Amino acid sequence: MRLISHGLLILTAIIWGTTFVFQTTGMETLGPLGFTAARFLVGAIALLPIALFEARRVSLISQFSAVDGKTVLIGVFGLGLLMATGSILQQISLGHTSVANAAFLTTLYVPLVPIFGLMLFRRNISVIRWGAVAVFIIGSGMMTGVSPDEAVFGDIIVAIGALFWAGHIMVVGWLARLTDAPFQLAFCQTAMTAVFAFLFILPSSETISLAAITPALPELLFAGVLSTGLGFGLQLVAQRYASNTASAILLSLEGVFAAIAGWLMLGQSMAGLAIAGATLIFTAVLIIELTPERNAS
Repeated sequence: MRLISHGLLILTAIIWGTTFVFQTTGMETLGPLGFTAARFLVGAIALLPIALFEARRVSLISQFSAVDGKTVLIGVFGLGLLMATGSILQQISLGHTSVANAAFLTTLYVPLVPIFGLMLFRRNISVIRWGAVAVFIIGSGMMTGVSPDEAVFGDIIVAIGALFWAGHIMVVGWLARLTDAPFQLAFCQTAMTAVFAFLFILPSSETISLAAITPALPELLFAGVLSTGLGFGLQLVAQRYASNTASAILLSLEGVFAAIAGWLMLGQSMAGLAIAGATLIFTAVLIIELTPERNAS
């Protein structure tokens, strides 16, 4: 199951990486809050029939009844809040930085996951895996070409969002192991994210209308059905059998696929330094793949 789960995580990274392009073009008529809210609403609708079919075999509620229900409820609530905040910050950043920068700075959750695991749960990881995290950070810096002196608003916003994505991966890793109903859990977090995103619109100056949604419908369908519906569903399935650290690094490949998609579809080219950085990131992934799971967080 380890190889299968890792394969599903890489497939998810491909879908998520490509979605950065559609997130960028979708904001030609929609604001970041409106696009995020509509995207997750579409995703929840796409997941609903799958979740209902899954519920005929096993109920999410009945499985969680065996553990502290209040704790689980807080966890599901937290999933929605973490995903909504991370997604909105990511969406805002795309109006101020390139697809490659947004994608690779989002993947700063890779070093954050084991650090959070060590700080909060005292989960140790091997020295080799810490080395993989270091290689990943160097590769990410080379991919984006970002230094503190060159940081811009969009880069800072998406980097802050990485904190929320790291928290999301850790909560998913916990909840996914408590249930055999991943698509019901995916529906719950997606629907809750849509609710939070719509609530964030209310105090803002941003508006959302059918006239603005219609031109962005292809982008919303891709981001909602494939990225949100299928992508987060696959993540929940895969993380039942993969450690948080391995999941974070494999999902971070979305940065590589986003850079490639941005180059092919938007003409955003990659410099030689960025290509070298991508090579280091793949090296970090190989280190994780060849390292035993024991003591990983």
